[in-house]
Amino acid sequence: MKAQKIFQIFIFFIAGVLIFPSFLFANSFNQLIEQKQILKNQFGIATLECFPFTKEIGFTEHQIPLIEKCLQGVTALKEALAQVGHTDYKEVGISNRFLKTAGFHTILIDWKASSSELVRFLSHRLNTEEQLEFLNKVRLLKKKIAGKGIVKEFYCSKEISNTDCLAGYKNLVAVRIPPTTKRTGWHEIMITHSSSSSDKPNKLILGFNELPAEMENRILKDPYETWKPKKKMYEAIQEKYGKAFKEKLQLENFICAAEITLRECRQGAANLLKASQSTEFRMRYWGQVILNRYNTFIEDDFNAQIRFDLPAEKIIEHFSHKVIKTQAEENTTLAVKLEKQTKNNASRLRVVCDLQGLSSALCAKAFKTFIRFVKNNRDYQVALPWDTLMFIDGTKIARVNFALNSNSQSTYLYIDANSNDQQFSNFLKKFRSEN
Repeated sequence: MKAQKIFQIFIFFIAGVLIFPSFLFANSFNQLIEQKQILKNQFGIATLECFPFTKEIGFTEHQIPLIEKCLQGVTALKEALAQVGHTDYKEVGISNRFLKTAGFHTILIDWKASSSELVRFLSHRLNTEEQLEFLNKVRLLKKKIAGKGIVKEFYCSKEISNTDCLAGYKNLVAVRIPPTTKRTGWHEIMITHSSSSSDKPNKLILGFNELPAEMENRILKDPYETWKPKKKMYEAIQEKYGKAFKEKLQLENFICAAEITLRECRQGAANLLKASQSTEFRMRYWGQVILNRYNTFIEDDFNAQIRFDLPAEKIIEHFSHKVIKTQAEENTTLAVKLEKQTKNNASRLRVVCDLQGLSSALCAKAFKTFIRFVKNNRDYQVALPWDTLMFIDGTKIARVNFALNSNSQSTYLYIDANSNDQQFSNFLKKFRSEN
């Protein structure tokens, strides 16, 4: 379970008026959900993501400032869009830079930019004729690439600009495929800022500015031969550490991310094995652990991410905030009991907990808050088409982005399970039925 921080709350009296700190009544996640609805309804924004390409975050709690920055960026974007005379953009990423990518409907914006800076960025665009000219260039290049029989699926990542994508396609067109090669073994090729290891065997990642000869050399390699060292790495790590992790931690699934090397994977496994000597560390559930290059996250009662070079003592320290098994079982039992109490409640909302990234303690807490809300607002009914309320841990970037872009968002309301009573009430009352 994520560490429960205790804040000292200062209450001020100004001219005889009781003033409460604003964070008691505001919640970044809940506000993001509301703002996304506005962006969608007023400006046609279909997708909104917070820092989608930020890989280096740090520890569990370091996600919170990013979510707050995301809200700041979204607020400025809404103000800017109201001043711009077009609504061409469909996908938006709140990031640390400006970028127009994936054609002419996807953008990244800098979270700290002012609304006037955003207006200038959004207003600077190619006219319709210029856009068509650019897209025709892309179509022609893609047709030539397809004709080479290199691969069936190829595309540019949204991390690079339209111009960089075009340059990558030009380099790919210049790749010479021997007449004897009917088709390579790659299933997909992604062009992005630089070549890197893939997360699956038949996917090749190329840098947009790689020379055609460099691309050719990588394309003509057998995907199996490219993936084989990584496969051997997994097998070697599992053989050396898998049994020990199973015996000491009952760890169900141990994974080394594609971004790390064999040496780094071994280093991370050794650190985790050393941490598992701690009795306190073994008292927690371990469902899946992913070793990666940058981050150490407590995801929920079971799952975690651990930076490969984090020393054992630091691993033990960070995960001391993770709930122990007996408490997790009690919290889960309580959450199930509370869920039953919410069945057929007067609000007309079915209430559920997120199945990923949500601790049992936070799930139970949110059910308690909802039950109090219903008792204190007996005439409350949610407006149609809303029929389900899902509790999300609004301090986790991955779950924030899931909620903002869920396929179920037309009927689901997503609320931060960390919300206090006032925040809960403020959010739900905005979706109240007027009938």
